[in-house]
Amino acid sequence: MSKSKKKKIAANIKKTPTAPIIKKKIQEVTPFYTSGFWKDNWWKGLIIFILPIVLYYQSTNFGYVLDDQIVFSENNFTKKGFAGIGDLLTTESMTGYFGEQKDLVEGNRYRPLSLITYAIEYGIVGDLNPGLSHFINIILYGLTGLLLFRVLTMMLRKRVATTWWLALPFLTSLLYIAHPIHSEAVANIKGRDEIMALLLSLATLYGVLRYMDRKSFIWLLTSCILFFLALLSKENSITFLAVIPLTVYFFSEYKWKHNFIALGALIITTIAYLILRFSAAGVPEFGAEINDLMNNPFLGMTGGEKMATIMFTLYKYIQLYLFPHPLSHDYYPYAIPVLGWGDFRAIGSLLLYVGLGVWSIMGFRNKKLSSYAILFYLATLTIVTNIVVNLGTFMNERFIYMASVGLALLVSYFISEKIGKWKGQTGVILASSLAGILLVGYCAKTISRVPAWESAMSLNASAVANGTNSARANSFMATALYNDGKESTAADKWEKLESGYKYAEKAVQIHPTYQNGNLMKAGIAAELYKKNRDEKLLLSRFAEVMSKRPDISYLNEYLEYLEDRTGDMDYLIDWYARVSIEEVLKKANQPKWALHYLNRAYKIDQTNKKVLEGISLVYGVLGDTNRSNSFKSQAELQK
Repeated sequence: MSKSKKKKIAANIKKTPTAPIIKKKIQEVTPFYTSGFWKDNWWKGLIIFILPIVLYYQSTNFGYVLDDQIVFSENNFTKKGFAGIGDLLTTESMTGYFGEQKDLVEGNRYRPLSLITYAIEYGIVGDLNPGLSHFINIILYGLTGLLLFRVLTMMLRKRVATTWWLALPFLTSLLYIAHPIHSEAVANIKGRDEIMALLLSLATLYGVLRYMDRKSFIWLLTSCILFFLALLSKENSITFLAVIPLTVYFFSEYKWKHNFIALGALIITTIAYLILRFSAAGVPEFGAEINDLMNNPFLGMTGGEKMATIMFTLYKYIQLYLFPHPLSHDYYPYAIPVLGWGDFRAIGSLLLYVGLGVWSIMGFRNKKLSSYAILFYLATLTIVTNIVVNLGTFMNERFIYMASVGLALLVSYFISEKIGKWKGQTGVILASSLAGILLVGYCAKTISRVPAWESAMSLNASAVANGTNSARANSFMATALYNDGKESTAADKWEKLESGYKYAEKAVQIHPTYQNGNLMKAGIAAELYKKNRDEKLLLSRFAEVMSKRPDISYLNEYLEYLEDRTGDMDYLIDWYARVSIEEVLKKANQPKWALHYLNRAYKIDQTNKKVLEGISLVYGVLGDTNRSNSFKSQAELQK
């Protein structure tokens, strides 16, 4: 090759552009934890902590209501004080109240930690002190707000807000603490299990985030201990087995190896908890047949009706979060209507949740905050939907106490980043205004809602004032008015009893065979008898109860009392004969109870032809031909 040709090739090589050097992008791993947080944010923390005290302090003057009796005021184990802690750890949570394990609802209940705190209270004070119990709930709620603020700051450390008050961790924590849907968990002493479950679950998340930073065994062990305590508070803490790895994935660049290690340790902790639970409360019998409507609200529904009704309750949770009115402690049958899939409310709710699911999946790969917030809500909601396990009621506001963290984050994200960063200062003003309106509205509603939890009377009056179609709420209102009226010497005593009777009638109208509703109807009728001494009216009301629940022991006891005092025994005997056949046998379809009441009349007069004919008829229905013919012969001998 000539020198000139070599020079030409070399020149061409120099002119050829050099291939670019491809540099691999290295993701910067930003630790979750930074020191000095509380030093810089103490005043924000003070606002978050003081807000629950302002909102709920009035509850420290309240007493025990609803399930407070089961877990504390009438629980023989908690009232042992420190000596009862062993019993609480080794038995199902309602055993101390009933004296035995009844398993009234599917899956039984094992939530000893909150009950242990009541036992400690009793052991220190030496007596019941509901004001102290309410105050402890408030303090725990405030601590939850602080921990939520801290954890969210660790998660959202890379997000910059336009102003400090629109910073996502602070705004989310404030809106969460102020929301009135939490009033049931905080103002009801029994709600401590909800508060402790979330508090300890968030503490577990904090521990895992610290472990991810330092890969420290101490933080991993601490997380497991905290998670075990969370599970002992309430079962829905188990949903954090999904929340925690999701959080690490969405808000860090850490390798999955350590995420799996943390998850594995928490799963082992869960297994240890389940072993303790099964040994103490037994293995839950899921799918067991429960024939009490008050413990199985889906009794008598088809599979389609059950799922359609559940979907409607899931819509109600979001509706009550966005517009928390009216609020109620009672969503028992049939405060929530039975729906089918032909109802637009069920279909609309299904489409809403499908949309939420699709949105969360679409944003999963890109780690969108809205996706995380929705997944947090859905994950923590699963266990309280009635799909996994029958909860014994259609829904309860306290059931989304944990899940509403996700909704609070989603709403705050929309305000802070979608509105707050729109067109500069205009967006800030709009976002600040909306956040202020929500916060003031939430606080006002919470303050107005808390007094409902003062007593059984105020609580049930609040429920029925909202036009509830709940048999339980109406029956409990009847009970409250009965107790108040019976013990009162005031002029309004009879007015309260008359009002109570109407509520009892409404309860029975909604649920005809409801035991407590029928019991209250009979009990109030007997109490009103003391005023009017109208025996025929009393027996007429008793007949209405017997047509549905002739097995109520109070009826038998009061009729025995009446037999010794009635001035018209012939009328009572004829009443027994007529009601036993027309109401008990034909309407209630209870031949054995019909025979029972006829025998009461027979003991009074063994020659009454109607009674003898009635007994003959009932024995015939029961298939006892000999006795039927015997009493028929006796009846034929009478005039």
